Amino acid sequence: MNTKSTTTNGKLKGLIGIGGAIAISTVSVIAAASFQRPAPPVPAKPVGVVHHEDGIDLSSESPAWKVLKLGQVELAQDRWTDAVPARVKINESRANKLGAPLAGRVIKTHVELGEAVAVGDPLFSVASRDIAELRAELNLADLEVSVAKANLARVQAMVKAGALPAKEEIAARQDHQKAVLARRLAAAKLGATKVSEDSHSEYTVQSPIDGYLVEKRVTSGQEVGPEVLESLATVADLTTVWVVADLFEADAVDVVVGAKAEITSPSLPGVKMEGKVDMVSSVVDPSRHTVPIRVSLENPEGLLRPNIYANVRFETKAKKGLVEIPASALLSDGTVQSVFIEKSTGVFKKQPIVAGSVRGGILPVFEGLEVGDTIVVEGAILLHNAMALAQ
Repeated sequence: MNTKSTTTNGKLKGLIGIGGAIAISTVSVIAAASFQRPAPPVPAKPVGVVHHEDGIDLSSESPAWKVLKLGQVELAQDRWTDAVPARVKINESRANKLGAPLAGRVIKTHVELGEAVAVGDPLFSVASRDIAELRAELNLADLEVSVAKANLARVQAMVKAGALPAKEEIAARQDHQKAVLARRLAAAKLGATKVSEDSHSEYTVQSPIDGYLVEKRVTSGQEVGPEVLESLATVADLTTVWVVADLFEADAVDVVVGAKAEITSPSLPGVKMEGKVDMVSSVVDPSRHTVPIRVSLENPEGLLRPNIYANVRFETKAKKGLVEIPASALLSDGTVQSVFIEKSTGVFKKQPIVAGSVRGGILPVFEGLEVGDTIVVEGAILLHNAMALAQ
């Protein structure tokens, strides 16, 4: 009996617990369904602010005046661009690209990349079977000169003796002159190869100018010849160099030939050089949409080496009638540019404009503003947000 009573009591307690949980859940659901969140407080209207369709009015007691700063629209001034990365290149008008005039195999290179050379210094030597042909051509030319000279002397004697007419002497003289010219040509061809006096099968390519070996594509054992299109060596005079910068299309518009340029380099702290733009490319790079701009720079001390990293900035002349404003005055949603212009004291209108690229915190304006207009140069975003909240 006691066991049955205990079991019955346990079941009863379980049913009571389940019922209680159901009741509590039901009450919770009903309470949640009937709950209503209180409405958010209505924000207080800004003091001294009146909105209208295309602007905003501020009374003298408006706290917005504490963050606003006004300024005047001014005529654009001549300015310098921001510094842009550049690279130093050889002045190609003072460089000589050299190849091999005759086919053969390189047997020796005499100079390494970057070394100084003088006029006539050997750069590389080539063994070539064509040398024998050039020597034979010169020897044949010498023989023809001798024959033509002897024939001229014989004809002159016969003309003097009356055995031949004078026209025969003229013809013999012409033949002699042709032989002399042919000999000079053969000698020039052989001389151009700088053939060693003690060799019948080698020639040496020499430096045509004083300068530095800035490019070397030749090694011992390499087969070379006139059919190779690429130069084997380049000698350049580095007393003048080119500094080339790539500007984006919009930034390159105001840079013109003759404009001043200022060049610096992280490798040369404290050194500042000045030059002038001598070329603005008429072709835009199709992948980067940049325009190469070249500065010719005197380099008497050789501080600027080819391929050194540099920075350059350019002087730009202001266009007649163009105005400018601080960049902080601009509002833009990515499509439309605008500023707040003060029409009268405390009365501001949102004015659409057409502006260019920022340079040194200054923005050129092509349309929408005139000299003397008063605009908001700081805090314009505050007025913009106030207008947005009122709509």
